[in-house]
Amino acid sequence: MDQVGRIEKIEGTKATVSVKRVSACGENCKGCSSACKQPSVIFETEMNGDYEVGDYVEITTENEVVFKQIFMLYGIPFLIMMATIVIVQLLSHSPDKDIISAIASVASLVVSFFILKAYDKTEMKKNTLKFTLGRKL
Repeated sequence: MDQVGRIEKIEGTKATVSVKRVSACGENCKGCSSACKQPSVIFETEMNGDYEVGDYVEITTENEVVFKQIFMLYGIPFLIMMATIVIVQLLSHSPDKDIISAIASVASLVVSFFILKAYDKTEMKKNTLKFTLGRKL
């Protein structure tokens, strides 16, 4: 996955880079009615070339790490929600089990949010997302 970032600070062989987070409307904020302001993502990475503060650079990440993050972000909440629906449907003998199942599935999404938040904290500490600085733009 390739993105464009801006070098904000250089300390020794480490560079602090900010990357504008891509919004759902694909950076075409004028055409989107949401008027969202997406914050930049800031991270540190090793430099392997001659860069200066203010340079725009191409940033690459490993595809398997990105796919793992995508699975965690979308797959885990989906699996938890589906498991909740199946369990409620099998265990409930109430005539309102569909309504109970719907409410439980929404509650499972709230639970999965907190699970993903904890997962994200541990992943950020482990620094599993490896960004590589590419060519200057």
